[in-house]
Amino acid sequence: MEALDVVHISKEDQETVFAMLAAVLWLGNISFTVIDNENHVQAVENEGLLHVAELIGCDIEDLKLTLSTRKMKVGYDNIIQKLTQSQAIDARDALAKSIYACLFDWLVEQINKSLAVGKRRTGRSISILDIYGFESFNRNSFEQFCINYANERLQQHFNRHLFKLEQEEYIQDGIDWAKVEFEDNQDWLNLFEKRPLGLLSLLDEESTFPNGTDLTFANKLKQHLNSKSCFKGERNQAFTVCHYAGEVTYDTTGFLEKNRDLLHLDSIQLLSSCTCHLPQIFASHMLTQSEKPVVGPLHKSGGADSQKLSVATKFKGQLFQLMQRLESTTPHFIRCIKPNNLQSPESYEQGVVLQQLRCCGVLEVVRISRSGFPTRMSHQKFARRYGFLLFDNAASQDPLCDSVSILKNLIFCPRCIKLATQNYFSEQGRLVCLKILETVLFMASYVSKVALGVTKLVNLSRSFFQGGISTLQSCISFFNLFVHVIRGEKTRKAYAALLQRHRAAVTIQKQIKAVFVRNKTRHIRDATIVIQSVIRGWLVRRCSGDIGFSKYGDMKIFFFPKF
Repeated sequence: MEALDVVHISKEDQETVFAMLAAVLWLGNISFTVIDNENHVQAVENEGLLHVAELIGCDIEDLKLTLSTRKMKVGYDNIIQKLTQSQAIDARDALAKSIYACLFDWLVEQINKSLAVGKRRTGRSISILDIYGFESFNRNSFEQFCINYANERLQQHFNRHLFKLEQEEYIQDGIDWAKVEFEDNQDWLNLFEKRPLGLLSLLDEESTFPNGTDLTFANKLKQHLNSKSCFKGERNQAFTVCHYAGEVTYDTTGFLEKNRDLLHLDSIQLLSSCTCHLPQIFASHMLTQSEKPVVGPLHKSGGADSQKLSVATKFKGQLFQLMQRLESTTPHFIRCIKPNNLQSPESYEQGVVLQQLRCCGVLEVVRISRSGFPTRMSHQKFARRYGFLLFDNAASQDPLCDSVSILKNLIFCPRCIKLATQNYFSEQGRLVCLKILETVLFMASYVSKVALGVTKLVNLSRSFFQGGISTLQSCISFFNLFVHVIRGEKTRKAYAALLQRHRAAVTIQKQIKAVFVRNKTRHIRDATIVIQSVIRGWLVRRCSGDIGFSKYGDMKIFFFPKF
């Protein structure tokens, strides 16, 4: 659930996806019962049938009819043919496989859409192809047949790049080369792909016959291919192919039905009538696929029914698309070796490993690498890379001459080095001294660059420091000017305050002096009046004597005249 959330698949689609998976599982539980003497069957209305109809959103009667009958068009008439037990099981399984395959394709499409949002194609990619090895079991069927065919084609790709193209390059460049023999599997590929008498062609031909069976297919193989060295006809319905990796015996039971993988028009119409949106998308996708008419007496004109390309044909087409993509890339191969057949740890069986090395062609690769020239380089690249070994007067405009001059200055075994018209070839490890010298010079150049960089950095730091000092001095001068301005302003403000205080003090002094003068004058006047009154009283008393007496006893009251 979390993974589907990450790729932005909605909750509704997630529920539908799980419903489709459940429907595929329940389809396997649908059983059939015989309804007449001709072995015709009808789907049993059990739990599996009910759940499938509910999950994909179709009518249960339509599902029963689709699984037990088949509509065909003969001329202008439509007939309904009842299916036998084996035909009904095949129709049921074909419906389940088609739903699962379409669901897988739909999920891949949704994931690719989600991952492609906001991304641009750069044209650069690394692809990793992980494949099965050759398969050989006690019973090998159609699946092992397809897997081993794919491995034969990929082994041919391996042989071509490591054996054929390698040796062809030596021959084209005019190098004296003793060709290394290896086991080519082209004959095995011809056995599979040759037309009209190849395994795949005969299988498709027999699959188109209405009366074709697995036994007739096995007999046809024996009839046409027994003369091939890599084919052996066996008893009953078996045949043996001598693959590149060893012999594998195939049982043809089920080959034709698996190759046809029929999904008739009735099943597609059933999916298109479902209420669930995913089966409708699947049905639309199936109808748009390239289909061919079924060849047979009842289907000469194609009719209403049709079948897809056979599984073998589709598999072959997809395999060729893969090979075209591989041919457009630079391949690198990793061979995985199984140490033992028991899959137990810390167990190394020499025979098992040696057999795998022989089957994979690794021994031939080692032989070619030891006797060949794995180190190669064009003369232009070689002269450009190691031209520093030449003096200026020895260098020329011809890369081949430069390559020869470089090699003459060093001690090399002529047998280990080959100079072609376009490329330089050498055995493994012959350019070690050149690489060491290149590394030393590179390190010396690196150290020189570092030292030069440090010197430039010091000079730059010095210039920066001097510029910083000048800037700092300018800042200090500006700061001093600013301080002087502040001090002058402060002095002016202090002087103004002092002047204001002086003026206030003068004013206060004047006011105090004025008050003092006024108070002093008043006191003097009052004192003068008192003195004058005393003197006048004394003068009066002296000159006039007593003026009168009081009637009250002996007390004398003097009345002084008012001045």
